[in-house]
Amino acid sequence: MDARITEKKGFSSDLNRMLREPSLVASLAVVIVLFVLFILYPLMKICIEPGWADWAEFFSDKQFIGALYNTILSSLLATLTAVLLGLGYSYAVNYTEIPGKAFFRFVVLLPLMAPSVISGLAFIMLFGRRGMITYHLLGMRVDLYGWVGLWAVQTLAFFPLAYMTISGVLRSISPNVELAAQNLGAHGWRLFRTVTFPLALPGILSAFLLVAINAFADFGNPILIGGNHHMLATEAYKQVTSAFNMPLAAVLSIVLLLPTLAVFLFQKYFLDRRSFVTITGKPVAGLTRITPGPLGSRLLFCLCAFVSGYILLTFGIVVLFALTVNFGFDYTFTIDNFTEVFFRSEAMRNSWVLSIIAAMITTLLGIFTAFLVSRKSFPGRGMVDFVALLPIAMPGTFMGLALVLAFNTWLAGTAAIIVIGLTLRQLPVGYRNAISAFKQIDKSIEEASTNLGANAPKTFRLVVLPMLKNAVSTSLVYSFLKNINTLSTVIFLFSPQWLLASYAILSLADHGYYGKASATALGMMLSIIVTFGVAKFFLRDRIRIFDL
Repeated sequence: MDARITEKKGFSSDLNRMLREPSLVASLAVVIVLFVLFILYPLMKICIEPGWADWAEFFSDKQFIGALYNTILSSLLATLTAVLLGLGYSYAVNYTEIPGKAFFRFVVLLPLMAPSVISGLAFIMLFGRRGMITYHLLGMRVDLYGWVGLWAVQTLAFFPLAYMTISGVLRSISPNVELAAQNLGAHGWRLFRTVTFPLALPGILSAFLLVAINAFADFGNPILIGGNHHMLATEAYKQVTSAFNMPLAAVLSIVLLLPTLAVFLFQKYFLDRRSFVTITGKPVAGLTRITPGPLGSRLLFCLCAFVSGYILLTFGIVVLFALTVNFGFDYTFTIDNFTEVFFRSEAMRNSWVLSIIAAMITTLLGIFTAFLVSRKSFPGRGMVDFVALLPIAMPGTFMGLALVLAFNTWLAGTAAIIVIGLTLRQLPVGYRNAISAFKQIDKSIEEASTNLGANAPKTFRLVVLPMLKNAVSTSLVYSFLKNINTLSTVIFLFSPQWLLASYAILSLADHGYYGKASATALGMMLSIIVTFGVAKFFLRDRIRIFDL
């Protein structure tokens, strides 16, 4: 006789179980109120702001239609090249024996610590109208502003994201499949095309989606490098700051949301439901990866050397401008730039404090929401999951403008609205990390705690949280990195009382103060390194730095 007990499912069963747990009802009420108030309400507010006349103006203005075309084309082009570059770089690091692999792995992580606008700033100083390479070194008078410069800058700015995503998948592929294919006659390009590439396809597609969302939402680089190449994010910013036309800015932001939302839905409802079969176990003892031939290895080494060289050149020119009076004209060493914009700047302190607070809230809210979704049954669980992930599809300018429209009367210009914007922007990261961690924890551990008399809050605090060290560390580190460097999310939220360092860099560079802008960028990177160093010194193994 089959004595197995099956758990009843369905709306009424989930509702009855939820009502029997008062703590679950209270927890859900808190999460739902927060999501409705700070995600759904601003989303509704920005959608109802424009009228039919504003939509008609958008569709009748060739400049706005051109900005939409430019945004889609430029972002997809930069995404494609960034993913191809990330694929080649990660393949070289994981599948070859080229010299300097440890160095290449280190260099590719540097852009992740840099402000989002540092790529555009360095490009101007190197290849602008008075650039160190184009003008001073080669004597050329070229104008790389526009789609060409933006394409190059976004490709090199976002390819580290593609590298990290693809590299993790390549490392997980066991070499025995490739060895079997080689024994059957597949070699070189054919082996890569028929075996390695299909196994790496999940990482490649995930990298494409991740880079695409960042490229569509990019604000700093288009405003610095775009020139007459109009983009939706910069056009929305101009409508707010110059024309004071909030309804039309809302139209532009909504249109910008559509491609990123399409990418998000594609990832959530298509890729997540497909099965990509890969070998994820450790390589069998005695087996080594099949590496490319001498010519392929040399080409891949040249690729890594070129990309790493450009990254070092980018940071090198920033350092030189920061430590001289006016690099290119006056090479006198000075620390005045650091003294003025770093040690005496409230913007740096504001960015650090608000980023720390937002990272902590993001981590706690993400773990709390993931616990409810992954461990509890209640009506509307799928909707809570969708709303928790929704902010990742919202471009930063869209989210910032939505918050301004929703809370302009009582939160505008305060630190609170900045923290809310930063928290919501990174919430999907903390939530997904926690969901993945809960999948690795057996529910029986929590059930044992409950059987021993601990209620749900006590079980969560004493049993669950200690097992989420890795998820907590990853969420804190990544959220802090993105918060302190972000520009698009806070461009509408900061105020003179709460000026932020990322905007200070953009403003200084836009007015030609490259030395001060460079010093601010380096100061932000230094504050990140010092923060992580202090955290590691005191917390030691309780936090994992750079294990993203």
